[in-house]
This record gives sequence, structure tokens and C-alpha cells, in this order.
Amino acid sequence: MKLIVDSDGGIDDAVALWWLCGRSDVDVVAVTAVGGSVPVHDAGRNLRVILEAAGRPDIPVHVGLDPTGPAPPTRRPVLIHGHDGLGDLGPRVPVEPALTAPTGPEVIAREVSAGTSLLTLGPLTNVAAAVRSSAGTAKARLTLMGGSARAGGNARPGAEANIAHDPSAAAAVLAADWAAPPLMIGLDVTHTATLTDDELGLLRRRLTPAADFLDGPLAVYRRFGAGLCPPGQTPCHDLLAAMACVDPTLVTAEVLPVAVDTGGSAAWGQTVVDMRPLARRRSGGATLPDDGNAAADGSPVAVALDADVSRFRRLVRELFAGSHLLQIS
Repeated sequence: MKLIVDSDGGIDDAVALWWLCGRSDVDVVAVTAVGGSVPVHDAGRNLRVILEAAGRPDIPVHVGLDPTGPAPPTRRPVLIHGHDGLGDLGPRVPVEPALTAPTGPEVIAREVSAGTSLLTLGPLTNVAAAVRSSAGTAKARLTLMGGSARAGGNARPGAEANIAHDPSAAAAVLAADWAAPPLMIGLDVTHTATLTDDELGLLRRRLTPAADFLDGPLAVYRRFGAGLCPPGQTPCHDLLAAMACVDPTLVTAEVLPVAVDTGGSAAWGQTVVDMRPLARRRSGGATLPDDGNAAADGSPVAVALDADVSRFRRLVRELFAGSHLLQIS
């Protein structure tokens, strides 16, 4: 598949990109930087560092935008990603700088108009700008890491970080005319498909170039990034989104109406997922007459509600151990 990735250059973004770069069935045509875990120019630098380390310096990185829309108060996740976005483990200088022209939104608009699939791993600011400038989204499929149906929030009580950083952008993107309902990989599945000591123990052995690069950053990440998961489990949000983008059967998704709270309330930045159609489908009542309740707001989105956790972890172990896995097993 041809794929463009929009990323804010954090630690779980790095894991996702390493995994994608190792796939022979994925052609990453470009990566665009958006502000989120770090400001956009720092994200662009990190993405160049990641791609060069992963042996893919040929993939261009285009600098996009920092979130600009009204948003609820949030903090940069310095404890989770470090000040530099990759764990503050020492200077990392890319050989080539990220490109400032064409911009991230321009590249996204061009690629989705050509039918290239889009994976977003950060706030949706770049994509919203691309949507506003182009009517070509109907040819492309979108997978986004963000939001939550039933799991609450992380950056805010009800809001996941990527949505909370720019709720208006998220609302515009979900309302766009995509080739199929966007696949939303939110906290419902990223807080269950997690890394355990089995995977992280392999990582610490540094058996592959990916493990050698990611061991330090993930050690930083797991200290404070796992607080909302069960003990001994660490989320890797963007990695699951990348895997589900390539193979949607990794998750079980239901097409449901989704709206984004763009107001100033306590729910500002929340993805409001209407679960009533799912309840009706499961009860066999899809064809029942109008029950008198209000119709759904929002756009159709394929919301991931469950994940194949064992398959996710097997793919992670392959990334961290490679051909050594058979010897270890």
C-alpha cells in the first residue's frame, strides 16, 4: 500500500515508523510533521533522525503546522517523551533537514487526492488544513490514532491528547468525505493492546537495529506513559495504529456516529461516540421504528473497540527480536 504518515515525532511515533519501514508491503511516500508532543520543527528533526536510523533516508519529511485552533488547556508530555520528544537521551542530529517546502498540508492534499492512504499519529492540524484546501479526500482512506469511545481521556478527563490539542481540526477531518469511514484507533484499544515485560525484555537485549534505537526512548516512555494501564503494561498507541492501518483485521471496529466537542466545557476535545446504534444492532433492533430519542450527531467513523492483543504482541516481538526470535523461543 502507498502511505503518507503525519506525525508529531514522539517516542511511540518512532516505534510505529520503525515497524512501517520494515514492511515490504508498505510504500511510505512521505512523512509530514505536526506539532504535538514537541513543537513542529522539533518533530521534523526527530522524524528525520528516526527515518535515517531506520535505513530510510530517502523518505522525505515535510514540516507542517503547530496546532492553531482554540483548544482546552493541556501540557506538553515532557515526562513521557522528554523535552526533545525522544527521551532526552543525548543529541540526535539528522544528516538532512526536514523540508519546509512544500509544506506538510500541501503534501497531504496532493497525496490524498491521488488516493494515497493516510495515517495520522498526532493532532489533526495538518490534515484539516489539507482538507480545507482540497476536495480530493474521497479517493483516500484515513487511519487516525486518537480519541476514545468508552475509555475516557488522557490529556483531559474526557479527551485524548491528539484530539485535545486541536479539537476543531479533528472535527473538520472526521466530517470530510473520505473513501470509507475513517478508522479511529483510540484509547479503547491502545490501553489493552500493550507492551508487557516479555516484549520489553526482548527490547533490552537489543537484538535488532530497531531494538537498539528504541530501547532507551521506551525505557523513558514506560516510566510515566503507562499510568492509565494495568500494572506491568505499557501502551504504544501509534504502533497499534500503524499496524491496524496496514491490517485492519487486527482490530474489531464498528461504524458509529462520532462528533468532537469543540466548545469550552469540561468535555472540550472529547470524541462523542454514539453507541446506541451498536446496542440496537446487537439486540436485533436495527429495523425498529424511531424510538423518539434524538438522532445522532457526528460523522460515520469505524471506531476500534477491541484488538487482537496476542497478535499485536507477536508482531512487536518480531520487530524487537527479528530472526533471533526462533532461537529465543
